[in-house]
Amino acid sequence: MARYVDHTRSWEFDEDRSRWEQILDVLNARIDSGEWGPKFKISEVKLMEEFGVARPTIRKAMERLRAAGKIYTVPNLGSFVNASKDTDDDA
Repeated sequence: MARYVDHTRSWEFDEDRSRWEQILDVLNARIDSGEWGPKFKISEVKLMEEFGVARPTIRKAMERLRAAGKIYTVPNLGSFVNASKDTDDDA
């Protein structure tokens, strides 16, 4: 999994796995831990800057989050974290 290297202020990626997969692991952890709560707006631009990767790499990870039901996208507004299934009244 990708890990943040504080002394270089950048991410080190495991070369045996795709970068989008490692970023997906980090994003899943942020959602699952509650660091990113329901309706938190996810900025592709900020993620590109944070991880030092191109937009298609971020979008691939975001696609997987969307497919898993962890985020939703509103056209022209952005992507947001879904409410967790155990607290969602509509589930």
